[in-house]
Amino acid sequence: MIPHPLRTRRAPHHIVATLVAAATLAGTAPLGAQPALLDSLRPQVESAVVRSDWPALTPIIARLRTAARGPGARDPWTHYDLAYVLHRHASAMLIAGSIESAKPLLEEAEREAATAAELGGGAQALGLRGALTGQLAGASGMLAAMRMGPRSFKQLDEALKGAPNDPRVALLNGMTRLNAPAAFGGGPAKAEPELRRAIALFAQDRPAGGQPRWGRADAHIWLAIALQKQGKIPEARTELDRALAVSPGHVWVTRELLPKLGTAR
Repeated sequence: MIPHPLRTRRAPHHIVATLVAAATLAGTAPLGAQPALLDSLRPQVESAVVRSDWPALTPIIARLRTAARGPGARDPWTHYDLAYVLHRHASAMLIAGSIESAKPLLEEAEREAATAAELGGGAQALGLRGALTGQLAGASGMLAAMRMGPRSFKQLDEALKGAPNDPRVALLNGMTRLNAPAAFGGGPAKAEPELRRAIALFAQDRPAGGQPRWGRADAHIWLAIALQKQGKIPEARTELDRALAVSPGHVWVTRELLPKLGTAR
């Protein structure tokens, strides 16, 4: 329908200002404000991940928390990004063995991912929530793990149904399966096909504006870990080389994973 000419006049400036102020008070940023913030922070996050510079994530988390409680309160990707950055920081703590420090971040991240899903983040947010639930299962006691482990897989299965061709959902599913006990349906042999599928999906990945773009190097890294656990050392080395082609100088790869692989049989 073509708009009526009388309806296309500009509103007076005082009305526009009132509408913008009302939107801000209601927790909705003016159009374009939140994507601009996220676009400015996302490269900083990935740079910190490549450098393993985890303290650099602290001010980014603070900015995202402020946005999630203010102008981005109704924006699913603000909550998604906060959950994702918390996940990155907590994962580094888990790898270092600081489980008690990681748990509060994982709990906050799981809540933020749930909010992102409720606000329209859909299967992508549900997939992140499923992975976070899986991490919490691993960081908690056996009784909690028995409760949260199946819930994690259920959330990931629902995310896969909602976004069967999303590479980040496939990656999170593969990572979670890799780290889950065999008794719960996990292990490297279970994870390998899903991680290979994620890599294939990343080759065709064209995220819509404002949506997440992370994960291409991670898919090669976690496939390498799954292969190494199965004794497939040459294949694992190839995947780590591919990860470095995507993210040159990745510190976790160059300083930890490749040296460990060099001593593996």
